[in-house]
Amino acid sequence: MTLREIHSAIEKIGCLTFTTLDNGAMHSRIVSVCGGDDEGIYFLTMNIKPFYRQLKSNPHVSICGIYPSGRKEGKNKVGQPYWRPGFFLRLTGEAREIQEDEMRRKAEDGSEPHRYALEDAERYPAIRLFCIFRGKGEIFDYDFEMENRDHKLLRSRFAFGGETVRQAGVRIDPDKCVACGECREACTFKAIEEGDVYRVDGERCDECGSCIQVCPQDAIEFPETM
Repeated sequence: MTLREIHSAIEKIGCLTFTTLDNGAMHSRIVSVCGGDDEGIYFLTMNIKPFYRQLKSNPHVSICGIYPSGRKEGKNKVGQPYWRPGFFLRLTGEAREIQEDEMRRKAEDGSEPHRYALEDAERYPAIRLFCIFRGKGEIFDYDFEMENRDHKLLRSRFAFGGETVRQAGVRIDPDKCVACGECREACTFKAIEEGDVYRVDGERCDECGSCIQVCPQDAIEFPETM
């Protein structure tokens, strides 16, 4: 997944939550991302805001958003809460401030986020442009009622700027698996593939733990962090 594809998903969401860390305390706010290119994801703040001071003190930031809505819309056919098909995006990374000379140079080369930032700075001189230049995350595409496909989830993980990412999903230890089929029967996400030993399709796995509860061999392991 390219940075431009990630930014295309962000554009569909619109505004996202941005969380920073300040002396051990987390601070979140809603921010509109102003663009993306092959170097990263861009956003604005002002140098008088706590957000700016937090970023300069600790450049690590986490962002998250959902499309089209996280609101339940009544009940499904079996009386459970209904969510319209959509996706959420989460990303954890590191941001740097773009200096004015770089901003002007790239704006002259036709970069939309840099041009936008310069125009905004004419109205608000305290505006500052930041770029998330390194990060990793996931697009969690859900269709819980299987309206548009034959499975509920499609999880796409990504990394850029030198980061790496682990595949989503739980893992079945092939040395312990006896191919009894209990896990596959319990999985409502159609994430478990049968064979001489069973395996998990991480892109479909919700890591809900149902398979772990029924495995008689204790062969299924929770993943490490992303």
